[in-house]
Amino acid sequence: MKKIRKSVFLRVALIAIAAAILTAVPAFAGGGKDKAGGEKKLTIGFAVAALNTNSIWIDIRRNYEALCKEKDYRLLTGDLQNGAPDAIKFLENCKTAKADVVILQNITPEAYEDLLKDLKAQGAVLIALERRSPYADYNAEIPNAEAGRTLGRAAGEWVKANPGSKKVAICTYTGIQELIERGDGIEAGFKETCPEGQVVYKADAGFVEQGVKMGEALIQAHPDIQAVMGINDSGPFGAGEAFKAAGWTFKDHPIGLFGIDNSADAQRALKEGGMFQATLDMDLVGAYNQLYELGVAKALTGAYDESKKIMYPPLKLIYQKDVK
Repeated sequence: MKKIRKSVFLRVALIAIAAAILTAVPAFAGGGKDKAGGEKKLTIGFAVAALNTNSIWIDIRRNYEALCKEKDYRLLTGDLQNGAPDAIKFLENCKTAKADVVILQNITPEAYEDLLKDLKAQGAVLIALERRSPYADYNAEIPNAEAGRTLGRAAGEWVKANPGSKKVAICTYTGIQELIERGDGIEAGFKETCPEGQVVYKADAGFVEQGVKMGEALIQAHPDIQAVMGINDSGPFGAGEAFKAAGWTFKDHPIGLFGIDNSADAQRALKEGGMFQATLDMDLVGAYNQLYELGVAKALTGAYDESKKIMYPPLKLIYQKDVK
């Protein structure tokens, strides 16, 4: 009888110890591991408008490609050039692929609310760019009107301080509401610091190719243009390429180019000197890299940083003198 009691007691004790171990270390039982015990191979979704034509999105996409390649993660990308239809198609692809992290430029949220709910139900970590989403774990909000005003003020100060026609052009982008607000901010900021200036030309130029066409149009219609401002770097950079192709130099055509994003194109142009005078840095590459890491951490371990649920990028003007 004593032997039976000892055996029963030993078995009960072993069961209690095993239960305590499983309760104390649940992370080792699943989170962040695949069935073979290695780190889980994630699927990451990333979609923005002008993914392959906007200089800053190209920089960020390449950064994500490198990060995914390093960890052998799968990267799904989407170009939201056509707005809601492209966003719906991208999110459906993410749902089918059971994406672990979805990073989306939230441009038409009312069109795909159900898909965001479905992805959330599947366990995806959602990250909304530019416009806040109630379904997102993390949000990056850009103060577009203030970003535009900041650039416009800087361009106005430059135009006012330098001889010239005081005629300027603005590279706009009317396909996205946030960029309309940014363009309006540019014009308002310019008028604050250069009230005598004239905005004589505005056109959609969110890509380098569109900027080139705008530059060509300015050469014909407004050869005395003094400055070109843009809702990003790509438009003004493209206009500058058109001016170069026409044989214009800053010495004989002192035109100021002003952009937003501090993209690789803008950095090169600033280092070269000449027409490109300034870009507004919002550290989007750094900020969106941080969002990627936060999303991956939550997907792998469940770790969540509530303090970064809503992030606002800094606004810092970068001039030629800052990069030389």
